[in-house]
Amino acid sequence: MVEKKTETQTESKPADSSTEKDKSEKKKDEKKKDEKEEKEPDLSEEDRQLIDELNMLVDRLTESDTKLYKPALESLRSQIRSSTSSMTSVPKPLKFLRPHYDTLKQVYEKIEDIETKRFCADIVSVLGMTMSDTRDCLRFRQLGSKEEVGSWGHEYVRHLSGEICQEWNDTMESDTTEREMLLRLVEQILPYDMDHNAETDACDLLMEIERLDLLEGCVDRSVFQRVCLYLTSCVAYVPEPEDSQLLKTALTIFRKFGRYPEALRCAIQLNDMRLVEESFKSCKDIVVQKQMAFILGRQQIFLELDEDMDEYDELVEIMSNAHLNNNFLALARELDIMEPKVPEDIYKSHLEPNRPSFGSSNVDSARQNLASSFVNGFVNAAFGQDKLLMDDGNKWLYKNKDHGMLSATASLGLILLWDVDGGLTQIDKYLYSAEDYIKSGALLACGIVNSGVRNECDPARALLSDYVLHNSNVMRIGAIIGLGLAYAGSDREDVISLLLPVLADAKSNMEVVGMAALSCGGC
Repeated sequence: MVEKKTETQTESKPADSSTEKDKSEKKKDEKKKDEKEEKEPDLSEEDRQLIDELNMLVDRLTESDTKLYKPALESLRSQIRSSTSSMTSVPKPLKFLRPHYDTLKQVYEKIEDIETKRFCADIVSVLGMTMSDTRDCLRFRQLGSKEEVGSWGHEYVRHLSGEICQEWNDTMESDTTEREMLLRLVEQILPYDMDHNAETDACDLLMEIERLDLLEGCVDRSVFQRVCLYLTSCVAYVPEPEDSQLLKTALTIFRKFGRYPEALRCAIQLNDMRLVEESFKSCKDIVVQKQMAFILGRQQIFLELDEDMDEYDELVEIMSNAHLNNNFLALARELDIMEPKVPEDIYKSHLEPNRPSFGSSNVDSARQNLASSFVNGFVNAAFGQDKLLMDDGNKWLYKNKDHGMLSATASLGLILLWDVDGGLTQIDKYLYSAEDYIKSGALLACGIVNSGVRNECDPARALLSDYVLHNSNVMRIGAIIGLGLAYAGSDREDVISLLLPVLADAKSNMEVVGMAALSCGGC
């Protein structure tokens, strides 16, 4: 009995192992099935129907019956167009037709009817968007029916523009035929971009092929501001001479639509005085011309105008900045800030109890007084009054030493800034001082007062020219820097001719030569 039982147990073991083997194989099959289902994405019934329909249409094109070609192509076109009108992702017809791309290219080659062949080329061109390694989109567009480029949607136009840029860069300049074909395509794309808020794409396309001259003809009043804003914003990011070309294009468009102040800004940025003058004189609105005159005055650009122009005297005065001082003081009165300030108002040293008040100590420090002179000049600049120099100037000046005297006297020019008529009278008395440093500071103050203001009498030149080659180098420095500040940016040859001899004069030390060279560069 014991032996029989053992045999039974022995016989049952193979049966159990075979059962386990079947189970493991079943699990493996299920796992493979799951993996296969994961690899094949779930398609909706609608998608399966679309795939079947597209496959059927492609099969018709591979058949020998040529009568089926055109209806099949028309069905394909309607499927693609309905999905590419607003593309936010890859449209399903294009996605499902990718496996048939080579087949459709072969179909194109075998079609003999010219109209049907072009029809097929249009569809292959659109499918070319999904094949990034080739330029089939552009090639088959040129072979196609030449229908409106925007009919296939905005993304198609963008892709086509990119391929045009690549093809243009790869084409030799001598290959005029190819470039003319590309230009014809560009001329079709530009109006579409302008009508569909894609002005930046149009500008980028023309910048890439270096044909910005085509932009003016396709810009209208509704888009020119956005186009010009984009062009001028790109100037800082492109090398020369492309930056000048962008500015000239923007200037031309601004002038075309009567935006003369913006055109003037572009001309100033180009530093082209001929364009500046043309932009200014092209404007016939006297109010706008005055605005432009203020722009020129701010940049210290003076134009020689015809005396028979309307408001000639007013325009000349604005460009000369003759009203600058009066306008500044009028604004200060309006804001109620005419009260002169003292350096202590800036230092606020009373808020720091652990430190003595700066400049208020009984022991005067030359360095503290020099700092106070600068602060006093800048905080009361152009206000025409202060509490240090105007009340008793000599007392404050003699609290400084050497160059401190020069700086303190020159700070008077800052306080009287732009007041050419009244300011020079108040500075004149310091020219008769016994101290060379004070006289030199007075010369520098004369130059500062005239800075940025054009006057027919040229008082700065008349006063300072006699001291440029003075025996004292201290006096020379005041006169030279004064001339440099008074005529900075004016491009006056007569002023430069006054300064050049200083560079070669044997009595000029290195400080004088350096300041003279700096002033020449400023003028």
